[in-house]
Amino acid sequence: IAESVGEDTTFSKIIELVEEAQEGKAKTQRFLEKFAAIYTPGIMILSLLVWIITMDVHLALTFLVIACPGALVISAPVSIVAGIGNGAKNGILIKGGEVMENLSKLNAFVFDKTGTLTRGRPEVTAIKSFGVSENKLLTMAAEAELISEHHLGKAIVKEAERAGLELVNTPSDVNVLKGRGIKVNLNGDSLYIGNRKGLSENEILIDVNVESYATEQEESGNTAVFVANKNNILGVISIADKVRDKAANTIQELKSAGIKQTVMLTGDNEHTANIVGKKVGIQKVFANLLPEDKVDKVKACMGKGKRIAMVGDGVNDAPAIATADVGIAMGVAGTDVAMETADVVLMADNLDKLVYMVKLSKATIRNMKQNMFLAVGTVVLLLAGVLTKNVNLASGMLIHELSVLLVILNAIRLVRYNPNTIWERLVMRIPSKKEMRTLAFRRSR
Repeated sequence: IAESVGEDTTFSKIIELVEEAQEGKAKTQRFLEKFAAIYTPGIMILSLLVWIITMDVHLALTFLVIACPGALVISAPVSIVAGIGNGAKNGILIKGGEVMENLSKLNAFVFDKTGTLTRGRPEVTAIKSFGVSENKLLTMAAEAELISEHHLGKAIVKEAERAGLELVNTPSDVNVLKGRGIKVNLNGDSLYIGNRKGLSENEILIDVNVESYATEQEESGNTAVFVANKNNILGVISIADKVRDKAANTIQELKSAGIKQTVMLTGDNEHTANIVGKKVGIQKVFANLLPEDKVDKVKACMGKGKRIAMVGDGVNDAPAIATADVGIAMGVAGTDVAMETADVVLMADNLDKLVYMVKLSKATIRNMKQNMFLAVGTVVLLLAGVLTKNVNLASGMLIHELSVLLVILNAIRLVRYNPNTIWERLVMRIPSKKEMRTLAFRRSR
């Protein structure tokens, strides 16, 4: 059965994103275009002055033609387009040149937990009921979560189906409480499924025995999902999600690529969050967060020289993704909202693509600077040659056009860029001027 057709298909969306990305301009590119708008009339005036001073029409015309900023104007866009094309070929959709520049400046990463650092395929590990049978508890919870898009809700429905339970009742008056859970009307009775914050807002007290059991499950690395009616807690469903295989290695490689700080934000409980954070090597962990709390944490991390990327996959992550310097969405497990909000979409859901993305962005900006240096250097040398009458019109035009060709060929190298070559590894290890100043300051102390 087709779930979408035409413009709504994933393939169509990918094509649209790539096209939009290639149209997006980097700050450097916009600056060069503005510079060219001033530079061209300026050169015309200088050519006129050369003619007035020398009364040599041939010299003035040669000066005018040779000074054309063709290579300089294309130096940025050809590098950006080649870099974006390389990323798209490797499952990384970078939405424009400005995003590429921002990626190259990143020094901190903020991660969501569920579906980002973990696989996003949680499973029910235990069911504890209070006053009802476990099957009845699971049936009610699954019927309420039938319309849910949340990972935990889907896990509950999947467990009920695995157990062969019939889900015949359809929930009404559905109220999705972001970061808290879901509240529905099921067979005329109110039913809440979620965390402690939701229980507190609905003024449902947690019994000592229930709290003790839930805490025990959380300390074991599970997420405790409470099921309650108007007055009492009916049970606790424990759910666990495995950490992605490459998560720990990715965090380590990001640090090697110049990322100074890693943070994890989650709406999950503190015990589970700390277990996951410790497994993957995250430096700071913040738990029990609502979507708006995640935004506040991202804002708190920003500034003070920090350039932050937020990596997430769900609707709850979208506000934080939009707030960060660069928002990154996990494409396969991610929601449409997260993908539309993000600046970068990882179509393959491979965390190691984050490392590739960072290295590609730095290589692209480095390539762009090389092109600009080549273009400016060629024009300066040619103009000096023209004014000293060592370069004529024909040879000058030949060298000028060759510089344009070299700029294009240099950018095309990015299409085959591979961060694992010996040369690229050496380049990535060369400290920046800022890092060298910091190191020198520390030594002086």
